[in-house]
Order: sequence, then structure tokens, then C-alpha cells
Amino acid sequence: MRWIVVFLLSLILTGCSDKSSNSPIKSEDGKPVTFEIGKVFCPQCHMDLKSLKDSVELIEGKDVTLFDDIGCTVLWMKKKGIDPNSVKIWVFSRDTKHWIDAKKAFYSLTDATPMGYGFGAYENGKNGMISFDEMRMNMLRGLTLKDPRIRKKLLGY
Repeated sequence: MRWIVVFLLSLILTGCSDKSSNSPIKSEDGKPVTFEIGKVFCPQCHMDLKSLKDSVELIEGKDVTLFDDIGCTVLWMKKKGIDPNSVKIWVFSRDTKHWIDAKKAFYSLTDATPMGYGFGAYENGKNGMISFDEMRMNMLRGLTLKDPRIRKKLLGY
């Protein structure tokens, strides 16, 4: 009987392990690093990074934290008390298909993103796009496509 309890307890603890902790990924030069798609989990939403599209790399010192959505990055930084100016943030651009400085990127309001916030990153700005600071404030205020009023206003449904 005792071994059954130990076995069940080990299953529960293993099943509840923190998938969100990225393997120790380092960036020696502050530049984006390569990672294995589908094998890394976002520490905010716990989803695996299914593609480079919308992926984010936050580099603090040499430590790299990977996210599936820029919205997750903003929420995680708030939770951890991280000032965006104290870290390097790279986002994968939708238009040029390479890593760009997230703080210099332009953000759409209506893209289908992994977590549904709507903020797709672009290297080249277009009418109606917003800056990193505006996107960050919208995220922190909950003004995203997840809000039915915002979605109706921007998308009509």
C-alpha cells in the first residue's frame, strides 16, 4: 500500500513540474539565440513555442527567456518587476522574418497571435500601428483583442 502512495505522489509531482522553466539558454553577445521549436515553453502562459512567428527573446545579462507572444513578455516582466529598459528584448518580425529590437518594432492591433492579444511585431511601420510603449500600456491595461469591446471596435465582432 505504501508503495502505491509513493508512486502516485511521484506521478502527481512529476505531472505538476514547471514546464515553463526554459532550459538554461545563454546569449554570450546579447543577440538572439537558436532554440528547438516545440521544446521550449513560455514562462507566462506555459504554451510551447510552436514557431518563430511572434516569438520573443528577453535577454537579461546572458540569460535568455523565451516567450510565444509579446503580450506574455509584457505580463511576465510586470510580474517579475523587470523594467523594459534594463533588458534586451528581441521579437521575430512578421514582415522581414528576422529578429528585431522589440522596443523599435511597430505593433499591429489586430493580428492573430498565439495568445490572442493581437500585437504582431513589424520592422516597417504602417498606418494604425503603435510603438512598443503604446503596446505595453495597452497590455497592462487589458486593452487587447481578448476584451470583447476592443475586439468589436477593431474587428467588428
